[in-house]
Amino acid sequence: MPDRLFARTYHQQTKYHPSSIGAGHQIDWENPPEQFKEYAGAPKFDLRPYLPNAETETWQALPALNDPDGTFSLPQLSKLLFATNGITAVMLQGGQKHYFRAAPSAGALYPTDLYLAVRGHADLPDGIFYYHAREHTLLEVYPRGLGPEGDELFRKLAAACFDDRAVASASVAVIATAVFWRSAWRYGARAYRRCLLDSGHVIGNFDIIAPRLGIACTIVGGFVDSEVAALLAIPEAREGVLGVLPLHDLDDRDDINPGPSARASSSTEPKPEADEILSIHTAGAIRRKDAPAPGAANDDDLLPSDKYAFAPGVKLKPSDEDLNDQIEIAILRRRSTRVFTGEPLKLTELADMLAFAYRPDLRLPPEAGPVYFDKSLLETFVVVNAVEGVAPGVYHFAPNFMELLTVRKGPVRREIYHLALGQELARDAGAVLIHTADLDAATRRYGSRAYRYLHLDAGHLGQRLNVAAIRINAGVSGIGGFFDDEVNELLNIPEKELCVYITCLGRAAN
Repeated sequence: MPDRLFARTYHQQTKYHPSSIGAGHQIDWENPPEQFKEYAGAPKFDLRPYLPNAETETWQALPALNDPDGTFSLPQLSKLLFATNGITAVMLQGGQKHYFRAAPSAGALYPTDLYLAVRGHADLPDGIFYYHAREHTLLEVYPRGLGPEGDELFRKLAAACFDDRAVASASVAVIATAVFWRSAWRYGARAYRRCLLDSGHVIGNFDIIAPRLGIACTIVGGFVDSEVAALLAIPEAREGVLGVLPLHDLDDRDDINPGPSARASSSTEPKPEADEILSIHTAGAIRRKDAPAPGAANDDDLLPSDKYAFAPGVKLKPSDEDLNDQIEIAILRRRSTRVFTGEPLKLTELADMLAFAYRPDLRLPPEAGPVYFDKSLLETFVVVNAVEGVAPGVYHFAPNFMELLTVRKGPVRREIYHLALGQELARDAGAVLIHTADLDAATRRYGSRAYRYLHLDAGHLGQRLNVAAIRINAGVSGIGGFFDDEVNELLNIPEKELCVYITCLGRAAN
């Protein structure tokens, strides 16, 4: 089977259908997954003392962000990790503690783990560290002296990333992985989609918070999977590497000169695995022996293309409010809305949230623009249930022009309620955003690895919408479960287009 066909096969196999939604995967309620790894006897570096004591404390007022030698201080790393994947709330239910994080996760299962590669740090030894979110602590992955360190570590990491210049010149790099079982326990084979979306949420937080801490954060999606996994000492059958994020001082961003964010998967035909999740992840892997040349860099593809010839609709004009102001507080306060009131959103509120997610103004400085793998592959549709000044219906969002183009007029609450698996969130939201993609076009560019990029980028966009909604006191909730084919019917798009993610925006009842 050609590599790029694995993505199509997996997507077809994991679609939800009304006739079979309750069949198949059975949840083992007696065997829930662990959300945190333990490294017995590993040295610990406590990051808790460096957190703000309260929301009102200004983060920039804490100790100096950078060490004199140019590496990052523990206060800076503490805030960065906490605001991206840290524990922001604890709920006691049934005698058990339930932990909630800075980024949303389907079923609160949190498959995303973060590791740090460090060299030349004033307070940390060279090596690989696991971020233990519950303890807000860094744990050394290797016993001292047994793993790669310093320049050797970054030489190997950069080599695995095809000598990416941003990786090679970094002193700190974050590596994001997904532990498949944490989501598969509940969602079965479709869990790979959830893992990617959830990791995209975390990456979105990095993109939002890093500039606030004086950090330039780039994203590398092209790497030899097995080589990065070996550096982290993780079992590839249970955990996959999804992204490498080298960190630099924001003042040095013009000198970073990173390589392409995305690369195609290997061209050989991998042997299918019995495990569907492992099959799609392996199909999207890059292998050293037959790694393809990098595809065209996507620097010119900062915005999705306007490929649809829909009728003119509604121009969007954002307000003058700077959503970046106090945005870290919005991240810490973020919770998924459980119930919407059905009351309308203001048109400027919808415009503000879309503008924050897409940043179509190319005059903005680089640190204000999100860094995606290849956002040009995604399209965004907006189902309007209740937005002041906009007639109910289905619209296509053209970010280049900040305009909603008319796809279909008339109320569609009943249809969106059905295709969202009967979730009242979709019915009662003021607006429902649907991200779609042409999978054939994506896999022609990147092979089956495109499936990763599509969902990671959609999760990234979804997180920016999440944080923007909280920032303006609106409600928000993502939906990863839907009747796939019914989405295409609603949007009037061909079968080759796939629904990647749905985000509901509206007035929260709680």
